[in-house]
Amino acid sequence: MKWEKMGRVFTAPEDSSWWKSHSMAPTAVLLGEKIRVFVGGWDEDGISRIGYVDVSAENPLEVLGVSKECVLDLGTPGAFDDNGVFPGHACRVGNRIYLYYTGFQRQTKIPFTNFGGLAISDENDFDTFRRASVAPVLDRSDEGTCVRSGQTVIHEGDTWKTWYSAGTEWEEVGGKKRQTYDVYYTESKSAFEFPKRGMLCIPRNREVEHGLGRPHVIRAGGEYRMFYTRRILDMRYSMGYAVSEDGAHWTRRDDDVGITHSDTGWDSEMVYFPSVIAAGDTHYLFYTGNHFGGTGFGVARLESWDS
Repeated sequence: MKWEKMGRVFTAPEDSSWWKSHSMAPTAVLLGEKIRVFVGGWDEDGISRIGYVDVSAENPLEVLGVSKECVLDLGTPGAFDDNGVFPGHACRVGNRIYLYYTGFQRQTKIPFTNFGGLAISDENDFDTFRRASVAPVLDRSDEGTCVRSGQTVIHEGDTWKTWYSAGTEWEEVGGKKRQTYDVYYTESKSAFEFPKRGMLCIPRNREVEHGLGRPHVIRAGGEYRMFYTRRILDMRYSMGYAVSEDGAHWTRRDDDVGITHSDTGWDSEMVYFPSVIAAGDTHYLFYTGNHFGGTGFGVARLESWDS
């Protein structure tokens, strides 16, 4: 696979009351002639809410608009998402957008937990979102007591297929506790709730990785293709890639992902949180840059699926 980096798309607004820095976890959905990219924007305390950046589907470096208000604010006190939210996957369902997201909640014996939520737009109004539930749709379970989030969801027939990160263990790195997690798969007949147990489909390589985060799955070339974040032991985030015929059994092909850090600049230390979208005959890859999106997000254009 070969991607051509087009450049950085956006960092943060200059005059927002709630969005002070960062554009993390870009999550793209096609809306006619534009692409809406949902992102996590940080406030002055480093807490993320979800907003969006609209770009041209013909030239995604052309910014058409930026959300004035967040489309998803923090959850109510005590909820799983009361200390931060960022997008996981956005999909069109009829005249609505289903926005799957990750919620943060602070803890005492560990720094925080992450579980998966769902917010749904009003019909034909993609600026107004309401939570499908105040509780997670991807909740704590034995496979993930601390992390069960970052899901991609694909609706095929009467089945909702989801890939997500889950984990329980923490490791100390550089004097800080870091989550560990692997990629799991499960499916449901409902978009609003998923089984308590999934199938481990891509385990992390413990010799080099802390975790495999926010898997993004598409169908292309007659197979499932997964792009995911690799959190390397030295905390230098990069992307991984895997392929599957059935969506459950995967073959890692990280060396074929076709994109890596630049030698210098805004994405020289981190290239992660991939979101791949087709616009006509073109595939675009949106991704987060250095400092967890402090330098913004960028886009690359697919040149070839073949390496």
